Amino acid sequence: MSSFQSFHLGLDVANRMCDAAISACIRNSFVPVTIVICDASAIPIVTKRMDGCAPVGIPQFAMAKAYTCIAMKMSSRMFRDKYTETNEPAKYMQMASMVNITHGQMAPFPGGVLLKLANGSVVGAIGVSGATSDQDEFLALQAAQVAFSEPGVAGTLLSDPANHRLEGAR
Repeated sequence: MSSFQSFHLGLDVANRMCDAAISACIRNSFVPVTIVICDASAIPIVTKRMDGCAPVGIPQFAMAKAYTCIAMKMSSRMFRDKYTETNEPAKYMQMASMVNITHGQMAPFPGGVLLKLANGSVVGAIGVSGATSDQDEFLALQAAQVAFSEPGVAGTLLSDPANHRLEGAR
């Protein structure tokens, strides 16, 4: 097992992560998106909005997806699924109340990806919004691949979710 116990998600890596998501968005002919990379405290390091992406709403959705990952220590998809998969009204209301209590800072839909070390320590999060939620999540995972390629990180930096569900994306 690696002794790697830390990873600094800094400006250079965060910029390259955003650029990777933008490249994948263009390569797959998705509509323009906003990407937010946050540190472990849910403070944005980099926010990039592609030309043609709505300047109102979409950037806030991307931030909310990243914030959800940090607050709940899971992907925004997993947050939604945790409270909706059993169709229990009380669980759904709990999720809606959490969004309300945080004044709308949380987003219970896919597009937020958590970055953490194998030991469980949260490193940061990626939020993408503007395309479909599955496309947003795919782009966030493309951004995560940049962090995974940093020297000494292999096998110690993980994302939640680990894989995307989007068919045919490249």
